[in-house]
Amino acid sequence: MGLSEFEKRGILGCGEDYFEKALSAPAYFVDLNLDQIIACIADERRDYDLRRYFNRLPDGATAQERVKVLRALEDETLLEGLLRFSDGMLAARQYAACYRKAEFGLQRQRFLLDCGEAYTGAVKELARALGLGENGAQEGSAFSSEGGLLSGLCGALADYMARPVYRELAERTAELSQAFAGLRVRMAIVRDKVKITQEEPEDNYAEKLKRLFPDQSGRTEQLDNPFRTEKEPGKFERLVLETFRKSSPGLFDRLRLYEKDFSKELPGGAENPEGPARTADFMEEWLLVLERQLQVYLAFRLFMKRMGKSGYPFAYPVFSGEAGGDVFYAAEGYDLALLLKSMYSRQTVVCNDVRYGADEAFLVVTGPNQGGKTTFARSVGQIVYFSLMGLAAPCRELKLPFFAGILTHFSVEESLETGRGKLKEELVRLEPMMRAQEKNKFVVINELFTTAATYDAYIMGRRVMEHFMRQGCFGIYVTHIQELADEEQIREDGRGIVSLSACVDQTDSHIRTYKIVRKPAEGTGYAYGLVEKHHLTYSELKERLKERLG
Repeated sequence: MGLSEFEKRGILGCGEDYFEKALSAPAYFVDLNLDQIIACIADERRDYDLRRYFNRLPDGATAQERVKVLRALEDETLLEGLLRFSDGMLAARQYAACYRKAEFGLQRQRFLLDCGEAYTGAVKELARALGLGENGAQEGSAFSSEGGLLSGLCGALADYMARPVYRELAERTAELSQAFAGLRVRMAIVRDKVKITQEEPEDNYAEKLKRLFPDQSGRTEQLDNPFRTEKEPGKFERLVLETFRKSSPGLFDRLRLYEKDFSKELPGGAENPEGPARTADFMEEWLLVLERQLQVYLAFRLFMKRMGKSGYPFAYPVFSGEAGGDVFYAAEGYDLALLLKSMYSRQTVVCNDVRYGADEAFLVVTGPNQGGKTTFARSVGQIVYFSLMGLAAPCRELKLPFFAGILTHFSVEESLETGRGKLKEELVRLEPMMRAQEKNKFVVINELFTTAATYDAYIMGRRVMEHFMRQGCFGIYVTHIQELADEEQIREDGRGIVSLSACVDQTDSHIRTYKIVRKPAEGTGYAYGLVEKHHLTYSELKERLKERLG
């Protein structure tokens, strides 16, 4: 039977091989502090290695489908159901690993049965979470007819649960598990003999002890039997099990037949007295892929819930290519990496709005040092990244075009190993970005050409922005060259630049507000503020010289 479209694409809308081709993180991750954020997101589901799923951007249609899935997870019933499905699949894979390693035949067979029980239970949890019927019927599901990835999942799961091979697995697993759950063993030691018989339910000594001596801690843990431990049973335990198998041959024959029908021999498996190495043969590959990929949504949704306690919002992206009005608008955007750090110190993170009009392409940000310019640029880069991923972005409201990707260039320390000066280092890193003819991308440039003369830095910076605007790119340019913020100087293809400035307190220019607003660059005002701060104004110098010279 051929794979459905959903089985090929997965819940992330891309085949699993799509992510295998991008194992390393993009260069812009470090510049935008995305590596720190994604580490925190992945830690929400630490049983899975999720980082590679964040290393590659999908196409626009897939991003929009992902937004629908993440919105659906606001339903706590669906969220909890998918978490239970994940827990069941994780348990099934653990039992399958134990089955492959076990040497004692009875224990090995029971591990396979436990694997089947966990696996079919997980499938049922998934069907229940999606609103499917007991046998996978789609009637009544809220997701089966709305289109998108969840609709594809409903169809693929309903088709799978209707297959005879799955129905046989589920029925035989349930019957056999129930039969073994009702078995009890009684051991009577009389002098030098041990008598092993099947125990009746009413004679369960362990249950009598529990009733007489209840556990005050509220726990309901039970002693595991030899089948449910990863350790091999001892000689006495093996003897008990072998003896019990002889007294109930029919049940154990069914268990042996279950193994024969639902497992396969591993190629080149090492022989052992109990038979060749085998592996479970009933877990569908697309469901295993679903389990892994689903964790991206679950981890991000749990991360959103945790971060929501801070009071800072998340917004789902709305992709719009409409002419007229603002083509890119983000309300109350903030640096998510900074927020993660500030949660421990309880510091406030300042939010800023971002806006590109229909004829605007680059925001040129000037202002005092430590005024929040780089943080603002990072926050916008993070907003664009999470939007392109089809995830919620760190802002309150969001509309933007769908960009083809992200490019960043942040100032770095001069490398002593290469022997190149800082300016040459910057040009070497900038060259591939400009030679590749990158089109329709979002560009973040931070403090470029800081070691060049002011006029040279202005000419080079102007040409860089002109190049990216010709390629249809949007971007942010953080700079100390205030001439670059002249809105009338740079204009390509009918789109130009906008001057933004980092603000200081109106009563004290030494105090930074970290608000970034639209206004012209303020000339030498910030330099004069530094002069005032260090008492180096003309009048102060004149007074000190007068005192010194007497």
